Amino acid sequence: MSNKKLFPVRLPTGSAWLCAGALALTLMPDVGRAQHAQHSVQNSAPTVGTPAIPFELRTLDGKAISLESFRGKPLVLNFFASWCDPCREEMPLINELAAQSGNKGYSVLAIAVEDSRAAVTEYTKESKLTLPIALDLNSTVKRAYRIFGPPATFFIDRQGIIRDIIIGPLTLERASTALANVGLR
Repeated sequence: MSNKKLFPVRLPTGSAWLCAGALALTLMPDVGRAQHAQHSVQNSAPTVGTPAIPFELRTLDGKAISLESFRGKPLVLNFFASWCDPCREEMPLINELAAQSGNKGYSVLAIAVEDSRAAVTEYTKESKLTLPIALDLNSTVKRAYRIFGPPATFFIDRQGIIRDIIIGPLTLERASTALANVGLR
């Protein structure tokens, strides 16, 4: 029997099969592909009541810093950029929160995003910032926290749970409310 009688439609050959297979895989749902719980957690945006996403970065002075290093103490985690005007407006408040943090039992960490080490260093000197600043040079933490543009501030409790999120510039009123949400009165 001839193939023409069994298959009246012309079947693809060679590279056409490869293209057809790639197209089919692209259009198919993730059935049969490896899936990991960690992957799905990283794909969801952090929300109030969920654990903060772990990270490891380097500070401006080259020291390693991670979310785990703040465990047991509330953390104000601020994402900023030296070129961002709303970030510049809120930074004196963030710096003041950091100055008071030791006496009040919490920590503050600023993470520079979409910025260079040189620009952040210059901005830190120019603004007389004393708070610890970490560099997210490859935007890994920014993407994990779903920061589409700075500023954004996360208030994380002693157990590492996000208790408040402020997208946009921080105000003294909102900072007071958010600190109360992490158990500081």
